[in-house]
Amino acid sequence: MNMHPPVTPAIELRHLTKRFGGHTAVDDVNVSVPSGSFLVLVGPSGCGKSTLLRMLAGLETPTEGEIAFAGKVVSSGKGGVVTNAAARDTGLVFQSYALWPHKTVEGNIDWPLKVAGWSKEDRAARIDEVLKLLDIEPLRQRYPAEISGGQQQRVAIARTIGPRPGILLLDEPLSNLDAKLRVDMRSELMRIHRATKATSVYVTHDQV
Repeated sequence: MNMHPPVTPAIELRHLTKRFGGHTAVDDVNVSVPSGSFLVLVGPSGCGKSTLLRMLAGLETPTEGEIAFAGKVVSSGKGGVVTNAAARDTGLVFQSYALWPHKTVEGNIDWPLKVAGWSKEDRAARIDEVLKLLDIEPLRQRYPAEISGGQQQRVAIARTIGPRPGILLLDEPLSNLDAKLRVDMRSELMRIHRATKATSVYVTHDQV
């Protein structure tokens, strides 16, 4: 008889609850996400999707319950933020993209790598790699104001995956794009997800 040890999920939410005053934004959520999965959270605005994502990123603390990454508790309603956002091995793509307007495309991708302590040579190699993966190599010396919304979205994703996070969090990253581009980019996101081998959590209100 073959006995396989239980596989520790990449993300585990245990009775996760978040309240703002008298309003409950996230109510007793229990989810186990296997490593390498692509989890999609669909729901209308105001249902708590983005709040849950912010708790995963370490930007909000749970009122009750726990968040564990690879079996290690990173947030607890009892203890607040156990592991701060910078130490969580997560990358967050904001709905607004939040690109630095004074930095070029290359500079936007380079900065998180520099902060993380990557060497100049390793940063240059990784920048080339993600520019190629996102098909934005010709844009490397342009500024955010000089490129389209779809291109800005690609830059935001490139910047986020640059440091190779184990968990990729996407907060409605396609909502600012037109309908056709949203369809195209959904396929792109799956391709990027497979290439990075990250565990991804994607938040959207779009059911199509």
